[in-house]
Order: sequence, then C-alpha cells, then structure tokens
Amino acid sequence: MAQTHEWMFYEVMWRGWAGRGQVPYPVPWWAQQAFRRWSDDFDTGTYESKEAAFASNALYRYWHMVGVKDHRQESLIGQAGEIEPVYDKYCLSFFLHDPATGTLRLPQLPDGGSVEQRMEAPHLPVVLTTFRTPEGVEFVQRTFATPVGARQRDLVVSRVSVSSPTGQPREGLLCAAVMPAGPSGFQRHDRNGRQVTDRRLTYLRHLPDEQRVETNSGWGPVFDTPPEQYGVYGNPDSSFDPDAYLAHSPFHDLVTGGKLNGALDAQDQVAGLCSAVFAWPFRVTADEVFELDVRLPVDLYAGADDLAELKGTPATELESANRDFWAAKLLGQGLQPQLPSPVTHLTDLFRQSRSQLLILSDHGEIHPGPTVYDSFWIRDSSVEATACSLVGDSALAEHQLGTHYPLRFNRGDGRIGPCAEYGFYGGPHEKDDREWDSNGQALWAIGRFDRTTGRQAAFGAKLYVPYVRDAARWLRDNRDGHGLLHSGWSAEHLGERDKPHYWDDLWGLAGLYEAARLAERIDAPEVPEFWAAFDDLKRATGDSIRWVLAEQRARGAWETYIPTGPADVGRLDSTMIGTAAYFHPLRLHMGSKLGEEVDRAARLTLDTMYAHFVTGGFRHEAAWNAYGPYLTLQLAHAYLLAGDPARMDALLGWTVGAGFPRTADRVAALGAWNEQHAFPIASDFAEVPYRPWYMGDIPHGWAAAEYLLLIRDILFFEADEDRDPHLYIAPGIRPHWVPANEQVAVKAAPTLFGDPFGYRLAHDPAGRTVTVDITEAPDGVRFVYPCRFGRVRAASADGRELEVTGQDVRVPAGTERFTVSYE
Repeated sequence: MAQTHEWMFYEVMWRGWAGRGQVPYPVPWWAQQAFRRWSDDFDTGTYESKEAAFASNALYRYWHMVGVKDHRQESLIGQAGEIEPVYDKYCLSFFLHDPATGTLRLPQLPDGGSVEQRMEAPHLPVVLTTFRTPEGVEFVQRTFATPVGARQRDLVVSRVSVSSPTGQPREGLLCAAVMPAGPSGFQRHDRNGRQVTDRRLTYLRHLPDEQRVETNSGWGPVFDTPPEQYGVYGNPDSSFDPDAYLAHSPFHDLVTGGKLNGALDAQDQVAGLCSAVFAWPFRVTADEVFELDVRLPVDLYAGADDLAELKGTPATELESANRDFWAAKLLGQGLQPQLPSPVTHLTDLFRQSRSQLLILSDHGEIHPGPTVYDSFWIRDSSVEATACSLVGDSALAEHQLGTHYPLRFNRGDGRIGPCAEYGFYGGPHEKDDREWDSNGQALWAIGRFDRTTGRQAAFGAKLYVPYVRDAARWLRDNRDGHGLLHSGWSAEHLGERDKPHYWDDLWGLAGLYEAARLAERIDAPEVPEFWAAFDDLKRATGDSIRWVLAEQRARGAWETYIPTGPADVGRLDSTMIGTAAYFHPLRLHMGSKLGEEVDRAARLTLDTMYAHFVTGGFRHEAAWNAYGPYLTLQLAHAYLLAGDPARMDALLGWTVGAGFPRTADRVAALGAWNEQHAFPIASDFAEVPYRPWYMGDIPHGWAAAEYLLLIRDILFFEADEDRDPHLYIAPGIRPHWVPANEQVAVKAAPTLFGDPFGYRLAHDPAGRTVTVDITEAPDGVRFVYPCRFGRVRAASADGRELEVTGQDVRVPAGTERFTVSYE
C-alpha cells in the first residue's frame, strides 16, 4: 500500500501534467516519460506500490552531473537545468514569467519553449542549458561545482543570463523555484529499506537578511542579488486533497494574480511538498544582458562566518578557477590521445569520462554512481582504479588501492557463509551478497598497479603482507568440493545468487596470477605456493567448463557457449556475458591459460552472444530487461583483444550514441551512461517492455572506466609482460578513421612496463603506406603493428627491411620509425 506522501506526490505530478493546459506545473522529465507510456505493472519485489515505484523514479534515471574532484557530494542537473544536490532536500530550477500577460514559461514543458543542453567543453564539467521562449526571450544557465574559501568546501554555482536574441525590447521576471523533487526522484523507499533517498520538504524558509533559503534543517540556495518578489508555499490546512497543492502554489499565483504570496516560511507535514519561488525583474534590448548568480552550498556550512566565506569570492573568479583546474588536469596531465577528425568525438568523450571518475571519487574512494551507487565496491573500483592508473590519474589509484583496500581487508576469525572471514576483501556489499569475486579483483588491481608504477615505487611490496599474501591464501582455501568459488551474487548481471558463476573463478585465476607474479618480482617465498593455487583453480575451472561443454553437446546444442556457471548447463541467455571477462579485462586468452579447448569455446561464446543478444548494443533481458552500456563496452573490448576490430567498432559506435540519448525534444544525457539503458529511451518509446526493468545510476563509474580502457587499448595495449614483453600499436584503429594528412597520436601514456609510451601514426592513402614514429617507449619492449588498411606488402624499421609473415608486422625494440606498405 502506498504511503501518504508517495500517493500525494504521484497525484500532484499526474494532475499537474495532465492539466498542463491550465496552470503550468514543473513536472520533471522523468515523470513525463513515465506518464507518456504508463503501466500499472511495477517491480513488486522491490516496491510495495506503483506510487512508491514512481516516487523513487525506478524507470528513467537519466541526468547530467557536476562535482568537485575527490569531494563527497555530487549535484545532478536535469533536462530543464534543474539542480539537485544529491544529499540535500531540494531542487532548484529557473523559469520566466510575463506579469503583463500572466504567461508562465517553464522549460520542463514542451510548450514552454525550446531547450538545448550541452557540456561547455569535453574537459569541463560545466552544464549549459539554453531556454528560448516563443516570445523571443532567452536565458542561458551555466552550472558548475567548485571549491571555495580557505577550507576548500564544495559549492555549486549557477550563473543565469537573460537576453533578447532578436534585439527587440523584452521584459518580465526571471524566477527561481525551490521544489522537493529533482532529477533522481522524490523518495526512494524500497522493501528492504536499504536504499532510502528522502527529498521531502516539510519546512521551507526564506531569510531575506542573509539572502538564502533554509530547507528543512539544511541550507538551500544563496542569492548574490536579493529577489524583488518571493513566496513560500506549503500545506497550512493539512489538506489531503492533491488539487490543493496545485491551487495553493507559486505557479497558480503568478498566472492568476501576477505576484507571489510574500510569505517567508511554510510547512507541509502531510506530503513534504513545500515550494518557493523567487523573482527578479529584467528588461533587455539589443546587446543588454540581465545576469543572476545563485550559489548552492553542497558541503557543510553553518553560521555567519561560513556564509561570508561561501559568498566571499566573486562568481567570475570561481568560474575561471574551475576552468583552469580542469584544463590543467585533463588537457595537460596524463594520457593525451589524438584521434583524426572523423572520430575526435572519441577523444572528447575520453576526457569527459576521466572527469566523471575524478568527480565520483570521494576522498580516494571511486564510487560507481552519485546516488544509489554512492558507495564503495571492490569489484567496480578494481576496474575504475586500473583505468585511472593507465590514463594518468595514478595518485587517485594509489590512494584507493593503497589506503581504502586495506580498510576492506577482513581480519576477523568468523565466517561469511561457507567461507572464512579472515583474508576476505569486502565491506557490507561483498559480505551480505557473497561477492566472492572481490579477492581476485583486489589482487588483480594491486598487481596491475604495481606493474604500472614500476619496481622503484615498490607499491606491491608495501602491501604484500598481509594484503596480497593472505588474500591469495583465502582464494586457495575457500572453494567448494569441486574446487570452484562458492555460490554467490558477485555481479547482479550474472544471474541468481544461489548458484556458482565462472565469473568468480576467472577473477580468482587472474588475481592468483598477479599475486604469483608480484611475489616473483619481490622474491617472496610464497611463489611456489601461489603457482600451485593458480594451477589448482585452473584445473578445477577448466575441468568444469569442459564438462559443461560436453553436457551441452550431448543434449544436442549446436552452438558453442560457456554459460554463466556449472549449474546452468544449457542456459542460453544473456547471463553468459560473464565469459567476456576471459578476454577483458583478465587476458586469460593470452597464452591460452585454461587450455585450447576452453580458449576456443570462449571465442565462440562471444559470437553466440553477438548473434543472440546484440541489437546495436548488448541486450541483457535475462536480468535487467535493458541494454547494458558497460557490458557492451566489455564485449567490444573482448572483440578487440580476440582480433575482431570490426565488431568492436560497431559496439563502440552504439555505446557512444547511448551516451547522448534523445527523446522527443530533450537530450536525456550528455555523454554519460547508466548501468542500464532503458529500451524506451534507447528507442524513443518505439519499444516498451511488457515487464518492469531495472534502472541503475548515471554516470556509471564502471562504464566510464570501461570506455577509458577501451580507447586506450584501441590505441595500444601490452602483451606477455613477464616473458616476451611487447606492445600492439593501433590495434583498433579502423581504416575509415584516418583520412589523408591526419594522424593518430598518443603522448605520456602509462604502461604496465612501468615507463611511458607514445607514438604518431600517419596514413597516406594515395601511397598506401602507414608510417609510425615512436616518440617514447619502455626499454626492451618490441612492437607489433596489426595493419588494418589492407594486406601488408612490405615493412621497414629505421630503414631496415622487415620480414612480412602476415598482417601483424613485428618491429624490434628500440625502433624509432617504421613504415608499412599495403595492397
């Protein structure tokens, strides 16, 4: 049964949307999508009522994000420019009013005018929202987050400028609305009670002397310029009639009377739907612009001194400092990919993904999302930290792996289900859901980072005892009677939690491999012990997979595929995506670590998945009933490493498009991915599932990390680091990416060999030649260039002819320039 506030919120939104031809009401984009194709079916396993599901925005979790690197709280930006500080209980938005006619222009509504949104620049987390009314008035809203004052506390600044694009005189009111519901929803209240985001506004107050708003017990917006009009609205009669909220509202008063109620405070103990509007008169003509700056204190502020510090720095200085910081960080530091004009958007998205991971880092912990995933997982963070280290954000990776991983290392002597507590990496997520992949992930990430930072840094040696040694022993000692990891729910995309999943075993193998190699690098005595544990898990995993393949053949299966686990023989559904990890990120195919039969089956599993579950992107109907952006990137990466760049390119192209979905007249996201991309949004409602779907967070840190890793490996990747170290140069560069007189280039790229790498590739289509200049490279590392432009005819390195034996041109270590001719 719906709680009162959930029912009331649903009714107010529905009636406000359905009666929008009378008094306009700012119904958020996500609510409009729900009403656009309403269904009474909802996820009854999570929510008690349709109103609870609606109030928590269970279906359309799309928005934009701004934030400060390494600070705790992010702020979300809605499709009409609404600003929602994640942990504060209000949302701020802007609109226009003409007192002469009573016309109200809300950017949330299609008939209010046109809305355009973009990021100011790919490396700048600044959201620009431009709103144009039919009367020829325009406002541009620039929203960014920045630290302020001596204590560098977090602040969001929204700078709004009103103008007349035609130059004709225009006047009216610029209005700012403070409302409870924002881009993420109203209140997330599920059956478990574990994920609660309560945005109810039960008390709202305007403090004119301080030029700020008080929301419940917290601070709301602070205005640089005091408003000329204001009004605060609540539910003074404790009415249970939804229409009372629409009739007693600032929007109704502006339309019917042309002014606000002038109240300073209000409360609503029924539904928590207090609201307020503040208004500034403007008159613009020719080149005149009216400007307003509003500050949102999203850190901890209290008292007059904090208010003075919050307001002390002019907004222009804050904006300039924010621009300088991100330009220095993303344009001047770390891996700098240069891609030709047909695919420069890939470089732009690369920089944007870097900024998202830096913003999602909370004091060194990278969290997978800003709202329901604003927490620390070993699984997600292992990929995120590795991505950061390989694109140049090594300080963040070191802080995460060196400080926060040891804090998740369990030292107790109890039990977690069938497994020992001591030696297990994990907090509440991993322990409650039996996420047995986490030890392999932690060891893998620590080992890869130790390679990247080099012997001199001795990162792995500092963590070896107990964090590597005892975590590896946990993998050795905590397996089932078949030698596999126990049943659990390591990743929700794999299937049921009461079954074992090969995903866990593949990660365990990768973790033990890195632990053994790290032990070799530091001459630890456990080298034979770790290799024995690796071999034992390798035997058990290989035997199990071969048994499953034989069982499926015996049952008449004509397609070869490795299902999600040994308890799922014959299960041909999208949970088999876990096998993609065999290639990426684990590289178990290099050297066929599980044997040729398993290696061949893993390659065929990619093709089976592509045939059944790819429609542009990877469709994960078995668990999510939605597209999986980060799973699509994993599959693309697996195809890159398996030697099929054409399918990699197709999957990458879909994923890039999924980062900018559009419905009707709105762009739902600006270069970011949810964990799940809803079929209705992906198809502009041409496809609406018959059953509920799951919707995670956005931006999704794991997806951003996958994109960084894929673009980096398209440019180059390492192989056989321990025996015959070599680099593949431009393995994913497609012929149509490189027109004549354009280059592919990499600068200052960290590598698993501990030293940076860089190169320039030029393509001469007329001469049918490719020339590569190596600008920096690790010592003793040879190169492989898999030519994608045509059949290799000849090759030379520093003027010396090379033997040609196929498409992979082998280039000696130390080469400064090589040239390849093709037919």
